[in-house]
Amino acid sequence: MKNIIALSPMYTEDSNNLKKASLNSPYELNRFNAKWNVPEEFRRDVIAVYGEDIYAEIVADQCNLTLTKPSDDWLARVSEEFTKRKILYGPLKNFIHQENIFIKCSDFKSFKAGVYRKVKDIKGFDSLDMNSMVFTSEVVEWELEVRCFVSDNEIKTFSSYWRNEAFDTNSLSDIEEKEMFALFDAFMEKHSATLPHAIVLDFGIIKGKGWALIEANPAWCSGLYACDAVKALEVIVESCIKN
Repeated sequence: MKNIIALSPMYTEDSNNLKKASLNSPYELNRFNAKWNVPEEFRRDVIAVYGEDIYAEIVADQCNLTLTKPSDDWLARVSEEFTKRKILYGPLKNFIHQENIFIKCSDFKSFKAGVYRKVKDIKGFDSLDMNSMVFTSEVVEWELEVRCFVSDNEIKTFSSYWRNEAFDTNSLSDIEEKEMFALFDAFMEKHSATLPHAIVLDFGIIKGKGWALIEANPAWCSGLYACDAVKALEVIVESCIKN
């Protein structure tokens, strides 16, 4: 049996880096070049998938994979000690009169997440399902944002991706790294049991509040930024379970 990872046919810097990372690994990354269809003869050998969330879900169904991810309302249940902001979860209709809030659809597909002066300013608002589930939070200013690929309750590789309102993958300072790991350790001690074994966690610095958890994302569809692709690949594989 081969250890195949189905790779999205969409060529991106991340997928190319993972392909290179697989060359000296026990994994074979294959795009299959047949849109989103894995040929029948390869499905038994596919042990993981990486790509856009819709692509990954379709391939997982074909290849009998379980894609691990946090529960839909997970972020709203994390202690405010770690989020440093109030986060609510519920149907869109509960928030239509809110103003100046950050809002994000839990399925990531219905509308673009962002800060809205009024919820009704969301593009295409009139066509949205008022029962679709969303997250909202107070508006905060992130000075730094960092992506972490995590398994076995350890950060395997990490990369900054945003600093002072600009894309930035430069290294953290020694102090920043020490503070982030301290927050991570405290967070995992309290919340690790609520997460899948392999996951991506984003942490950052909120202006005036300090280090905080941003969110959790499935490893099988998360961008790498400047993370070590070899280490990220292992987390991606662990985030997919062959049934």
